[in-house]
Amino acid sequence: TRRTIFVVGDKKQSIYSFQGADPREFDRMQRDFGARLENTGTPLQSRVLAYSFRSSRAILTAVDCCFEQSEDSGFTPEEGHKAFFESLPGRVDLWPLIEKPESEEPPAWHMPVDVQATNHPAIILARQVAAEMRAMLDRGETIPDRGGFRRLRPGDFLILVRRRSTLFHEIIRECKAQGLPIAGADRLKVGAELAVRDLAALLSFLSTPEDDLSLATALKSPLFGWSEAQLYDLAHHRSQRYLWQALRDRRAEFPTVLEVIDDLLDHVDYLRPYELIERILTRHDGRRKLLARLGAEAEDGIDALLSQAMAYEQRAVDSLTGFLVWMETDDLEIKRQMDSAGDRIRVMTVHGAKGLEAPIVILPDCAQPRTDIRDQLLDGETGTVWKTGAEAQPRVQAEALQAAKDADARERDRLLYVALTRAEKWLIVAAHGDLGSGGNTWYEKVARGIQTAGATAHGFSQGPGLRLQHGVWAETETQPSDAQTRNIPPLAPVFQHPAPPAPDPETQTRAHSLVAPIGDTGLRTALEALGRNVLSKTKR
Repeated sequence: TRRTIFVVGDKKQSIYSFQGADPREFDRMQRDFGARLENTGTPLQSRVLAYSFRSSRAILTAVDCCFEQSEDSGFTPEEGHKAFFESLPGRVDLWPLIEKPESEEPPAWHMPVDVQATNHPAIILARQVAAEMRAMLDRGETIPDRGGFRRLRPGDFLILVRRRSTLFHEIIRECKAQGLPIAGADRLKVGAELAVRDLAALLSFLSTPEDDLSLATALKSPLFGWSEAQLYDLAHHRSQRYLWQALRDRRAEFPTVLEVIDDLLDHVDYLRPYELIERILTRHDGRRKLLARLGAEAEDGIDALLSQAMAYEQRAVDSLTGFLVWMETDDLEIKRQMDSAGDRIRVMTVHGAKGLEAPIVILPDCAQPRTDIRDQLLDGETGTVWKTGAEAQPRVQAEALQAAKDADARERDRLLYVALTRAEKWLIVAAHGDLGSGGNTWYEKVARGIQTAGATAHGFSQGPGLRLQHGVWAETETQPSDAQTRNIPPLAPVFQHPAPPAPDPETQTRAHSLVAPIGDTGLRTALEALGRNVLSKTKR
């Protein structure tokens, strides 16, 4: 039996070193198989697929120019990209850099202490990204599609960041503030979701009615919708020790709230955690209230909480207290399927976007990267070495640390390649903060690349920038042709006239009285004769 081996790989997309991936192993195994097959009469055949079936030529040209001098990262000049859809129009935009302000404007005194300054570069850039998408949708911006042009939709946007930092969350918040349909975060920790925390607070109160903080949290949540003034009035003027006792004494003022709480307290000892959560969500309209306040993306956290409750019931004895303790200690994180997010804007990391694509890709996180090497054990020329401070490093440790930094820089190049090639027709690159002095940030690499490719100055709403464009970009959407209209078959003339009026009841009664004496047998005979007459006319 003749045996063959078929291997497909792309070193330029090796971005998972934290999972043990090493692109050097691909070359080593290729050489190994080549040496083994050399003497068998069927040598190893190496082929390169240069055509891209996704991106426009403008984007592929920018990619090739960005990595002209990056052979160490896996890019070879002779393996340039070719656009399969050569005539597909495309754009690469470089927005102006948002620099760090000299002094930050502190937030209002009543805001939480972890709130960023109003003039923080990440907040400004997030606001610009959301505003630009809102403006593009409002003015009916068009993009190429199937030989013509169509209006832009929210699902055409894919925003990619390197990590889930302040910018990541601010973009999601600003999109919601602009009223844009957004799919939310690509990964979420179930215990950190607001909807889950609201439900957990209500469950904690049901388990321990003396828990004043949990009751207060539940009352202010969308489940009950209390204001700060209502909660203060209840807590400040109470004569009872516990908040639940004070609420119960004022039953006449809050009949709706007490009706829900009384029903849950009556069933808390008899229902399993899953059934209790489902009772809150369905019978007492909790799901609708949470989604109305927090958005459609909160549904993933709610469903994950239900799945957790079902899994807990399969592993342990049903107990609400036990479930709450188990939920606090279990750090569950789920990955959402962003490729099927519907017609909504997607915001995710570059690692999570591997294998996805979008007509418009926005890269706002292209400034100075974080290059600290967290590993304490490094691979040196004499084996594994321990990383120490820079002031006390021997030569072997310094060389091992520099090798780790170089490997990290090469992987950042490959990560940029993956991010750039997610775009089909339009790529937008932006940055905020400090670019450093090394000239190796993504923003500077893209700037040099598109300038080499022939980009020209362009004025954006954010300020002056650069644009590389290929093909004619229409300003209006393609109208349907006359041929499509003629293909619709014409309606029969009978459908052009209104239906005749209904017969008069008296006339219909007289007709029935004339037919009735014939009897069932006679009526059947008459109908059969009528059918034969119609059939003979049809044959003629």
